[in-house]
Amino acid sequence: LCTRETCAWHQAELVQFDFYLKNMSLPRSILFVDGENLCMRYQDMLKAGGTPRPGVSYRPDTFVWHDRVTRNNVFQLCKIVRVCYYTSVVGDETRVVDVKRELSQIAFESRGDDGAMRGRIVPSVFKKQARSKKTRNVDIQIVIDIMRYAFTDEIERVYLASGDGDYLPLINEVMRRGKQVELLALSSGLNAALPYSVDNFHSLDDVFFGTDTDN
Repeated sequence: LCTRETCAWHQAELVQFDFYLKNMSLPRSILFVDGENLCMRYQDMLKAGGTPRPGVSYRPDTFVWHDRVTRNNVFQLCKIVRVCYYTSVVGDETRVVDVKRELSQIAFESRGDDGAMRGRIVPSVFKKQARSKKTRNVDIQIVIDIMRYAFTDEIERVYLASGDGDYLPLINEVMRRGKQVELLALSSGLNAALPYSVDNFHSLDDVFFGTDTDN
């Protein structure tokens, strides 16, 4: 039975908890995108008959993106201070610069403490010999960059966009160091262990494929 005193105490507790929720800061995050993996899997799903969603930014064998990756009606990535996009391209230095320029013009938006946070993609583009091959440079640079942040307090959460199982040791180490890790990937070629090895998993199938009204 709730007396006047205990009811007042419970009410005060609820007010304090509500204040805490409203003022709790979201974890600072960086999204690392394995653009080679994402683009290859996107192309596989295209070949399988997938209907690309309007608004997809796509350069064959190079990169793919949609602004719904970071914010849509199903999930919202939080407090992203930077989107690092890694990919490779066949060609000379001029082509590398062209791809960097195109990617760097793509804007993103995520949920922040006091509304939306906005920025532009930061690209890392490497040369490769053949369009159908995946270069190790992308994987190596992603590992280096993520581990660099894992040893600092600059971020609290890592978002990784890739379905490549080679990242499992990296994910385990980053989580062991106390960082939250969330994974984004297309279902095509997705390593079966990845979705169950992270704090949260977000499917990108409905981000890149479907009509303009069903997500």
